[in-house]
Amino acid sequence: TNHKFLQAVIVLGFCLVKMPKTTEYCDEKIEEILCEDPISSLPDDLLVTILLSVPLKDAAATMILSKRWRFMWTMLPILVYKESDVESKNSVWDFLDKSLELHKAPLLGMYMQLGPQCPLDADVGKWVAMALDRGLALLIFELRWSADPTSLPMTLYSCKSLKILRLSHKVLVDLPSSIWLPSLQILELNCVVYKNEDSLKRFLSSCPVLESMTVTREKDDNVKIFTVKAPYLLDLSYGNYMSDDDEEDTGRCLVIDTPALTYLDIADYSGNSWSIENTPCLEEVYFNVDRSLLGFDKFLRSFSKVLFLELILTDKMIVCFSTIEFSRLTKCKLFPNNSNWMDSLVSFLHNTPKLNNCCQKTNHQPPIASMWWSQSISDPECLSSSLEKFELIDYGGREEERELVEYILTTSICLKTATISLSTLKLEDEDITMKELKAIPRVSITSHLFFKTSHK
Repeated sequence: TNHKFLQAVIVLGFCLVKMPKTTEYCDEKIEEILCEDPISSLPDDLLVTILLSVPLKDAAATMILSKRWRFMWTMLPILVYKESDVESKNSVWDFLDKSLELHKAPLLGMYMQLGPQCPLDADVGKWVAMALDRGLALLIFELRWSADPTSLPMTLYSCKSLKILRLSHKVLVDLPSSIWLPSLQILELNCVVYKNEDSLKRFLSSCPVLESMTVTREKDDNVKIFTVKAPYLLDLSYGNYMSDDDEEDTGRCLVIDTPALTYLDIADYSGNSWSIENTPCLEEVYFNVDRSLLGFDKFLRSFSKVLFLELILTDKMIVCFSTIEFSRLTKCKLFPNNSNWMDSLVSFLHNTPKLNNCCQKTNHQPPIASMWWSQSISDPECLSSSLEKFELIDYGGREEERELVEYILTTSICLKTATISLSTLKLEDEDITMKELKAIPRVSITSHLFFKTSHK
C-alpha cells in the first residue's frame, strides 16, 4: 500500500508538471496507478523533474518502489538538505551523511542548512568538498550549530565552476595562500567570521567577474576596516545591525570602491564611519542609516547623480537636502524617522528638477516650524515639467498634511496620479476625508486621485 501511495504521488507530480491541471484528470490517473504501473515507462528527465518538486527525503524514499526507481533520486542535479521547522532531536545531518554518499551524479547546486542539533564532530567540510568536485555551480551553506565557526575546505576558494555562493553564520572565512574563483558572479556573506583584516579584500580580489554581493555583519566578525573593492560589481547590499554603544566598536569603517556599481542598498545602525568613492555608474540607492553616522554629508553627496533614491529621513539628511542637487533623480521614496520632514520637502523638490515619481510617508509629529506651502518663493521646477505620480502614505488628516496635498494638486501641471493612503484613519473618518480631498481643484486636467484604505 505504501508503494502504491508513493506511485500516486509521482503521478500527481507528473500531472502538475506536464499535463492539464484539472482535478478530474489527476483523480483518474491516481486511480489508474493503484491498479497498474505506467510510471516506469516515463523518460528519466521527466521523472527527475518531478522528484525535484518534492522534499529530498521523499524523493529518496521512492527507491523502494521498484528496480526502475532504485537509483532515480541519485540523478537529481540539485540537493537540498534543510533543517525541519519542527524541533527535533535529530538533525538533517543524519540523513545528509547517509544519502550523499549514495549520490554519485554530477551536481549543479547544493543547499545545506544545519541547525543546533548538528553533531559538533560532524565533518561538514567533507561533503562540501565532495560536492565541489562534481562541478558545483551553486552552493548555499548555512551553519547554526553551537560550536565555534569552522573553516570550509580549501578547494572552495579555487572552484572554477562555482557561480553562486552563500555562506551563513558559523563559517570562518579562512583563505588559502592561493585563491581564484574565475566564475563566481553572486556572493552572499551572512554573519560570517573572517580570519583576519585582510580576508575580505583578498576574497574579492580573486573574483574577477563578481557582479552581485550581499553582506550582513555581526559584532565579532574580526574586521575593522570593511573594504568592498570590486571592479565589476553591479549590486551591493550591506547590512550592519551592530549597536554603537560598545566602545570596542569604535574605529570601524566601511570603504566602498566599486566603479561599475549601479545598485546600492545600505542599512547601518553602527555609527561607524563611511567612505564611498569611484561610483560613477550608481543609479539606484536604498539608504537607512543611524543618525550618528560619521562623514554623512560627503556620503550623501555621492548619491547626487542617482535615478532612484529611497531614504529613511533623519534631521541630518534634512539639513543636507537644501545644499545637494539631485540633477538626474526621477523617482524617490521618503520615510521620516522622528524628523520634521515637511520643512524639508519643498527644498528637496527644488533640488530635483527631473523628478517624475515621489512617494512620501508621514510620521504624525507636530511640525516644529512649518514652511507653509503658500509662502514658498517659487514653485519647484519638477512640479511644472516632470512630476507625474505622487503618493502620500499614512495620511492622518492634520491641517499641514491637507495643505501638502493641496499644494501638490494645485501646482503639479503634469500630474497623472495622486494616491493618498488613509490606513491610519478610523472608518468613520474616511468618507469625510475623501470628500474633502476630492474637492481640491487640480491644475492638471488629466490627473486622477486615488485612495488606499485598510478597511474593506
